[in-house]
Amino acid sequence: MKPSETSRNRALMAVLAAALAAACAAPAPPDTPEQRQEKALEVAGLEVEKGGLDEALDTGADFALAASLDTLAAQLGREPADAEADRVRAILRDALAEVLSAERWQQAAASVYARHLTPAELEDIAAFYRSSTGTKLMGLQSEISSDLGDAAEAILGERGDEFARLVDTALADEFPELKQETEE
Repeated sequence: MKPSETSRNRALMAVLAAALAAACAAPAPPDTPEQRQEKALEVAGLEVEKGGLDEALDTGADFALAASLDTLAAQLGREPADAEADRVRAILRDALAEVLSAERWQQAAASVYARHLTPAELEDIAAFYRSSTGTKLMGLQSEISSDLGDAAEAILGERGDEFARLVDTALADEFPELKQETEE
């Protein structure tokens, strides 16, 4: 075989291999509301399985506690002790878990995901969640969220005066009556 024939044969084989690979690739699932919901339920189920619901319940309990401590202090006539605040947080989390069951969470999350993502995208997310990296990310989500919150808090701590100045200036521009108060 001549060198030019060998090159041509290799090129032909490469084209055939690419065509075969494309033909064997799984077609994208049809983009129907039913397919979106099915794939979205799969993603939401993986999130629950990997601890996403527990993370949401913990975060919800933290927010509810922060929002209710002042009211509780007023009702008690004193600040709750740390141990009492911990018990209140546990009560809030338990109540959230009762109301926000895994099934309700999965249905709600699936509806949101199905509105925003195609079945193919949802399949990609599910595959990622099943991977070792996806599993690790889901397991670290609470810690990562906490670390990101700490990082944002540190930045605001360093630049809090600048933040306050920017907000005050923008609010005074939006509400001229505020500008008069700051000038007095």
